[in-house]
Amino acid sequence: MDNEHKKMKQIMQMSKVRMPFDDFEQRIMGQITDLENAKSKAHSDKKYAIIFFLLGSICGILLNNYWMNKLERIEIMVAYRNYIAIISQIIFVVLICSFCHQLWKLIKIQRDKSYQ
Repeated sequence: MDNEHKKMKQIMQMSKVRMPFDDFEQRIMGQITDLENAKSKAHSDKKYAIIFFLLGSICGILLNNYWMNKLERIEIMVAYRNYIAIISQIIFVVLICSFCHQLWKLIKIQRDKSYQ
């Protein structure tokens, strides 16, 4: 009986799990906490991104209208005025499309992470 007890004790000691470091559990829990904080921060960042996108779009439209009104009053050739108007509107459209694309990627990343 004593011999079986020693064998069982040896077997149980072989199956003992040893942590690689003393603070391993604390570090893992800290990483989990940091991840949760990052998720909540990303959610608030998404709200700010949408708000500032809308504000920027509205300000851009107003600025573009202001620029077009000023451009009409400037006494230059009509052809140059039209070129300047088209170029400024193209720049505005490219910026809006670029910002829409970035916002769409942010929303897609958040949606994909929420499904995981």
